[in-house]
Amino acid sequence: MRMRVEAAAPPDVPYASYRCMDAQEQAGVLQGWNQRYWQLSRGAFEGRVKALDIDGAYVFLESANRTLLQRGALAPGALGVAVPLHLAGEARFCGRPCSLDQLYVYSGDAGFEFCSPADHQVAGIALAASDLPLLSAQAAALRRTADLVSHAHTRISRPEALDQARELVVSLLQAAAQTPALLHSDHARAQAKDAIIATLVELLATGEDATSQPLAVRARWQLVKRARERIAEHPEEPVTVATLCADLGVSRRTLQYCFRDVLGISPLAYLRAMRLNGVRAALQTARSVTEAAVNWGFWHLGQFSADYRAMFGERPSDTFNRHRPPLRRSN
Repeated sequence: MRMRVEAAAPPDVPYASYRCMDAQEQAGVLQGWNQRYWQLSRGAFEGRVKALDIDGAYVFLESANRTLLQRGALAPGALGVAVPLHLAGEARFCGRPCSLDQLYVYSGDAGFEFCSPADHQVAGIALAASDLPLLSAQAAALRRTADLVSHAHTRISRPEALDQARELVVSLLQAAAQTPALLHSDHARAQAKDAIIATLVELLATGEDATSQPLAVRARWQLVKRARERIAEHPEEPVTVATLCADLGVSRRTLQYCFRDVLGISPLAYLRAMRLNGVRAALQTARSVTEAAVNWGFWHLGQFSADYRAMFGERPSDTFNRHRPPLRRSN
């Protein structure tokens, strides 16, 4: 066995980092992809995989230093996509030339085939079939998710959406590696999963709601009112933009422009502000800043600290320390 787990979180946190010295062993690392690899170029193989499962939403980074023929098939109805970070040479997806500025969709009963160049890296996201209604509820252009998962293909996505996907996968994996406790929190997992769903919407729903009619002023206010009531009813629940869209029966973009018209901020910014205020109160009694942040759903601690300081004009540690009893000096 020449595969080595470089770093793994405790058993109840589904994160691991692998270094593989055999292509076929690496093929077995990704959960649910049912794939096989064949090495096509000469030389000693070395590949790496970092993977994270967040309540059925799966993200990974995969790299290899040799040309590979990759074949596999996702579970029926599952959605799997990948965005390349680096391709040092010619690549083909299901027989067609592909490039850095494309999105690769791996779904479909017929399976997929990816001929990757030597020295390549991809960022991937997979979503279980049971979560596809959550995705389609947020975008008018994704109402028929069956079309998305019918066959493997490449798609053109906006460069900003491709970069967003790359950055999200890298950030999630870094956060899980550096602070495994993040994934013990229902709030943190829910916010991370919502970020994954939002990224998929941006990748797949180009031109979403372009023909939809805007709601009347009172209807927008009523929609935002219902959303705020839903958030306030159970502040301890991990409410996300995805769950709001599902509960209210509107797309992500509709919710977005209603919040901007009524409150001047996005629903994501509103939820973040509510959670930042929750953290500020929690810091009075929490055992640590990390505990308070994680319990209120912040999985990217560096971004949390920056957002907190921008909101309140001080670091979270300043708030935390202000509520600690003064240390007694011994004589």
